[in-house]
Amino acid sequence: MSPESIDSVLGFSTAGRIFFGWGAASVLRDVAREFGRRVFICTDQNMVKAGICETVTAHLAQGIAEVKVFDGGVPEVDRRTIEWASTMARAYSPNVVIGLGGGSNLDLAKAVALLVKHPGPLSTYYGENNVPGPVAPVIAVPTTAGTGSEVSPVAVVADPERAMKIGIASRALIPKWAVVDPALTVSCPASVTAHSGMDALAHAIESFCARVRTDASPQSIFVGKNPLSDVLAMRAITAIAKYLPTAVAQPNDRAAREEMAFASLLGGMAFSAAGTAAVHALQYPVGEATHTPHGLGNAVLLPTVMKNITPSRISEMAYIARSLDPDLASATDEDAAPRAAWLVEQLGAKVGIPKGLRALGVKEDQLPELARMASSVRRLLDNSPVAFDENGLLVLLQEAF
Repeated sequence: MSPESIDSVLGFSTAGRIFFGWGAASVLRDVAREFGRRVFICTDQNMVKAGICETVTAHLAQGIAEVKVFDGGVPEVDRRTIEWASTMARAYSPNVVIGLGGGSNLDLAKAVALLVKHPGPLSTYYGENNVPGPVAPVIAVPTTAGTGSEVSPVAVVADPERAMKIGIASRALIPKWAVVDPALTVSCPASVTAHSGMDALAHAIESFCARVRTDASPQSIFVGKNPLSDVLAMRAITAIAKYLPTAVAQPNDRAAREEMAFASLLGGMAFSAAGTAAVHALQYPVGEATHTPHGLGNAVLLPTVMKNITPSRISEMAYIARSLDPDLASATDEDAAPRAAWLVEQLGAKVGIPKGLRALGVKEDQLPELARMASSVRRLLDNSPVAFDENGLLVLLQEAF
């Protein structure tokens, strides 16, 4: 954007500080000095059993921090777990809340930090800009490379009463520190590496292909496709295309782990500004209906959505296609672009992503209701370069089925 186009200048937000690199977790010894001694960690039993929680608490102890650990985190974190953790946290009165683990644990930490400072119920804060003020400081320490939650303003919650996942979106939830240590991802199982890696790809592609928005305001959480988010998304796409299969097949490959952690971070920064769109809007009800991992659902839905928005994003799809297939380097944009969706599907197949919603347990007679629920997620659908109403979403689900 040129300075002359001042009406189009949009805001960009990310974590207060980002620490990235092999061994970056050692910076946690400075937490007490920066935020105060009372630290509340939101994590799960897998992190405890793998020794990762012990590593983190040892770094904190070096800085004379006092630590309380909640290890009841679950995949696709639900409102009940959040309320349980928040009750424990309020009794402890922490100076800072740390999310340790996959995206669900990071989202748990954001929600706990919210409820430490503001009264429940959690549903009061669903949607955009409904958090009335600052939350407890959050530090995000991801152990998967995919969600980008370490830099995002969103916490996603599974709410059985709504029959779908719900987002709480507020810049107040953006972590103060993002501590991205690729060494912490080495113990990640192959399936989780694949699902989270494809999730990162969905973030990068949806932000890269998002609608250019002229209706965004300083209060907008997602501001649409822009030059800064494009740079971040493009770098993430090229890294994932090259390194995801290696990270899945060779978990101890240091370069692959570093590149995937970096791609996840960049993808998170990109979508936290530009926003996600139809893939994520559809995954909210699909994920809740099937109780499958968020990244897996995104991976299954992504090629179908890409195919349907390709005519509106020729140059972007051509870039994606060339990132996945260097043989397309000399092809025109018009020739390369239609290959992008198929190449993403092939990448998914290479890392074990099944084809079709049927493989996730979706029943054909569920599709109309899933489309109806997805059509309510306007904050995401408004970012799509192609407008999808309820009927359009049903067509997408039928194609993806």
